[in-house]
Amino acid sequence: MKILLVASAGGHLAQLQNLRGLWEGHERSWVTFDLPEVRAGLHGEDLHWAHFPTTRNIPNAIRNVEVARRVIKEIKPDVVMSTGAAVAVPFFLVARRRRIRTVFIECFDRITMPTMSGRMCYPLSDVFAVQWDEQKRHFPDAVNIGALM
Repeated sequence: MKILLVASAGGHLAQLQNLRGLWEGHERSWVTFDLPEVRAGLHGEDLHWAHFPTTRNIPNAIRNVEVARRVIKEIKPDVVMSTGAAVAVPFFLVARRRRIRTVFIECFDRITMPTMSGRMCYPLSDVFAVQWDEQKRHFPDAVNIGALM
């Protein structure tokens, strides 16, 4: 299986890295931001760079739709998985249009209020996971996978 892992740098990326048991036995590629700590933490992985900042930045959101089209066409993933943040949205839009399965995991630290990327990706997700029961109030069809951090 080919997995495309999409996340902002920092905690979002760390949560995906904590799912090593799910992705390490599969062909995979990563989409995140080109930062020294990301290059070090994902050394040896197949990396693709998204534009940032992404939060409420319309020009970069449009640029990232183009990145998503290019990367998804090149990689041909079976599934796109993300923990957010806004960088996930263009990839989920393109994946949905191409009938590629999507998995979104709402982030660990937003227990009582949903993230904007979670709200946007919820209707685009084949599987939507949360890490706290309280998050199911906003995402009733979600699966609670427990804390990743």
